[in-house]
Amino acid sequence: MAMTLEELEITVKHLEAETKQLREQVAENAFAKDYVQIWKLMSIYSHLYYLGRYSEVPGLFAQKTEGVTMEIEDSGVYEGVNSIKRFWTEVFDVERMQRTPGWLAVHMTVNPVIEINKKGTEARGIWHSHGFVSMVRDDGYLQTLCMGKYIVDYIKEDGQWKFYHFSYRIAFMCPYEKGWVEEPITAAIGDNPANRPDKPTTYHVPYSRYRINTFEPGPFEPYDN
Repeated sequence: MAMTLEELEITVKHLEAETKQLREQVAENAFAKDYVQIWKLMSIYSHLYYLGRYSEVPGLFAQKTEGVTMEIEDSGVYEGVNSIKRFWTEVFDVERMQRTPGWLAVHMTVNPVIEINKKGTEARGIWHSHGFVSMVRDDGYLQTLCMGKYIVDYIKEDGQWKFYHFSYRIAFMCPYEKGWVEEPITAAIGDNPANRPDKPTTYHVPYSRYRINTFEPGPFEPYDN
């Protein structure tokens, strides 16, 4: 039995509503997948750091996209994959870092706020990071507590999320025995003779007892697109 015009219109509207709902579900699932993959990328970085596998970190950056940068604490800005490789193999050289018995270097990445564009090709996120370090010095062991914030732009390259602009702003790295009020920064990358950035440091404002400390930026706004 043929549909009446009214029944046909109702069916078409129903199909249009279902199609719209399915498209929204697909978009939500894609966003969730991208969110988890970006989180995984950041977690892999954290684990490689803890394991001392510094030479593998540059592989987490975009390899084919122009404009890749990295800035850690007062390191200055490293531009391009080759410069970033130089940082992770020379400044953070495994042998020079004296990974002897008692060594420990943990920097966690938590409390993410991640924004992804609708195309699923670009993203940006901020992460709190607290850490614990022990290293050998001539006069014994140095134990430090760390706190900072990662601010990262991500880009999808060949279907995989990669670091695009990567920065870490330190709040403090203090001796365990003194605390961050007494000695907020006990070691600095900028003092390392192997540190040779492409551009000067753009932001380095560690904790100070003489001001209110906020550690910008705050959460990013969603993408317009």
